[in-house]
Amino acid sequence: MIYSFSKELYPKVALLKAAYTFIDLAYIHLDANEQSWIVSVEMKDECGNAIAEKDFINEMLVQSLRHEVYEQTKNIREMLYARSVASSLIVSDTEQETQGDGDNATVTEKDILQDWFEKQ
Repeated sequence: MIYSFSKELYPKVALLKAAYTFIDLAYIHLDANEQSWIVSVEMKDECGNAIAEKDFINEMLVQSLRHEVYEQTKNIREMLYARSVASSLIVSDTEQETQGDGDNATVTEKDILQDWFEKQ
């Protein structure tokens, strides 16, 4: 089976992920010209006709949509990750001395690295 997908509609990453999905069942050759991605699918002997004719086309659509959602939500994920990491930063000894020791004392590197048995 030979398929052709428009480069304008389908990103390269979607093509690679769709091909990877079927790599156990078929030999897949990827090629391209100026306007489209060209995919040649040849079933492996031991797998029989496991891939329906339109399964690869559906997988391309699925992977394209996943890529689009990834691109649209990338900034939100980066912000959430940055905020979660920023809230767990360790304050150095010199910063703790300038903040003072109140009810909201922070844990320092020295506190973490010190053996609990030695401290107690």
